[in-house]
Amino acid sequence: MEPLWNWYVEWELPGSGHLFHKRELICHCRSPYQDIEVAVLDPLGKALILDGKIQSAELDEHVYHEALVHPAMILHGSPRRVLILGGGEGATAREVLRFRTVEEVVMVDIDREVIEASKRYLPEWHRGAFGDPRLNLVIGDGLEYVEEASRRGEGFDVVIADLADPTEGGPAYKLYVREFYEKAKTILRSGGVFVTQATSLSYDISTHAIIRNTIASVFKHVASYTVFIKSFDDEWSFVIASDDKDPATLTPERVGEALPGLVEGENRFYDPESHARMFSLPRYARDILAREKRVATLDNPVYVPV
Repeated sequence: MEPLWNWYVEWELPGSGHLFHKRELICHCRSPYQDIEVAVLDPLGKALILDGKIQSAELDEHVYHEALVHPAMILHGSPRRVLILGGGEGATAREVLRFRTVEEVVMVDIDREVIEASKRYLPEWHRGAFGDPRLNLVIGDGLEYVEEASRRGEGFDVVIADLADPTEGGPAYKLYVREFYEKAKTILRSGGVFVTQATSLSYDISTHAIIRNTIASVFKHVASYTVFIKSFDDEWSFVIASDDKDPATLTPERVGEALPGLVEGENRFYDPESHARMFSLPRYARDILAREKRVATLDNPVYVPV
């Protein structure tokens, strides 16, 4: 039997987790904010790991990033200016920049070391996005950027929150509360769309439900959707919201009609059939979402269980 140090173990809850064989360590460093590791894991391929949590992997990063980006961009219809909060690998920016209408992408990430590691070791993720003249990369705090953009009267067509999960004492939990969503809403132009990753639907659906409720307390139209991510060993969730555009109008037929005209190149995951599956939640999930009434605020935030 191989020694334990040849295996990467990730705990999901105090009583459960999953493991992958660690074939090669490519990079390991520490930034002021987190532990950064790039490793080759079987069967996931190359993977970015932050503070012991897989962020994305070669096997299926395209599933996560297409799922996060494409529904919101298509729902808007003709996004020209897009804000990305987080997304250090550059893959979220890659997907946004594939949309023909996009003129500017502002990407705000707090950790320069993650970006530098991604530029060097994860070219399959960003595919040159960091060098695209339409990308304005800002090293800084996403919450502070949104607050300053609101004061300046800036406007975006789509805001994408590709953030770490809300953990107690972590840097991201303040971006999962009503006060943040209210501020984010102020920088959306007419017809604007907001989307965020919204944690696991399998291990702690109540966290997703609270995030959804919180966003629904700010925006008129809200929808949850999910996709299975093998590298997370999990059904992962997202929340999409808008005051002007109802996600219920984004039918598979509309997705099929929009994709060829809006997006450069072929998707590897997202298409009309994938869209229909993503937005069809199982009954148990719908029941829990209907029962959960809590809303996250700065005084009473939501945290994922660790």
